[in-house]
Amino acid sequence: MNELFKVEIITPNGKVLKGKMRMLNFWRATFDSWLNSVAADSGAEFHDNTMLTEFFESEDKIVVKASSEGVQKEVRARYLIGADGMLSRIRKKLHPDDFSNKTTGATINYYFKGDAELDPNTLYMFYRKEFCPLMFAWVYMKDDKWVVGTGAKENPIAYANRFFKYVEERYKLRGQIVKREGFSSTLKSTIYLGEGNVLLAGDAANLIDFYRGVGMDNAALSGRLAVKAIIRAEESGSKPSKIYEELMKQVVKKIRENSEKQAKRFSSNQELEKSLTSMNMLKDGLQMLIANQINKLLPPEKLIFLPT
Repeated sequence: MNELFKVEIITPNGKVLKGKMRMLNFWRATFDSWLNSVAADSGAEFHDNTMLTEFFESEDKIVVKASSEGVQKEVRARYLIGADGMLSRIRKKLHPDDFSNKTTGATINYYFKGDAELDPNTLYMFYRKEFCPLMFAWVYMKDDKWVVGTGAKENPIAYANRFFKYVEERYKLRGQIVKREGFSSTLKSTIYLGEGNVLLAGDAANLIDFYRGVGMDNAALSGRLAVKAIIRAEESGSKPSKIYEELMKQVVKKIRENSEKQAKRFSSNQELEKSLTSMNMLKDGLQMLIANQINKLLPPEKLIFLPT
């Protein structure tokens, strides 16, 4: 893990906007392992190398069937929270029409090892439709490798190769690509929070905010609010899905508003350039400074997400 504390935004016209924003740059597997240990220390039962194969309702219980290295397991519970990502098996059973027969988008990372005229403590964000038509393309250092990545709904490899070639020439990369990594999804861009006693959180609910370029904060908050909804359902006898929907109302509203903003700004490179003026960046920077101070006083479910 290394720390990033500077940001460089490169606009479609090549203008460079610089700022400061402190970020921890960690491997997801390491982070998930730590989260599991925290949950286990708090009393949760953790099953490694286990895959959900089926679930169904039986009387007042949800029966969950899973497979672990060929061994079949069965768990009975009152509630089920699906936090199993964009290819959620739980969502596929509840709402199969939310999935397409073909890929709806993909992200690709090239891991490059060698020398480059880049700062290891800076996150580089490239806003240009030719490199990434969804949000921004990115370059940053993780451990001893440069990560060069992008995403697209169609032809993601073409976008990745075009962007890597640009970075290679602009920043004089000298070395080799040691790993290529990609992730694709068939999930349509629909937010769905679950029904009855089954709730969906994070990517399974499709809580990604492309305007801000993040999803982990929405995922963490949705997990917290899903648990609060279950606690309130226990107290009131209501279905947790309705309570959860109400608790998540502002989050969902913000994602949808930002989706409209993103569609407008990415309608052309000219619109992108207009949205990235120095004045707009200064305004956004001031909003983030103020939000950072306010967040110190707010409870977790009221935090202002960054970047704003």
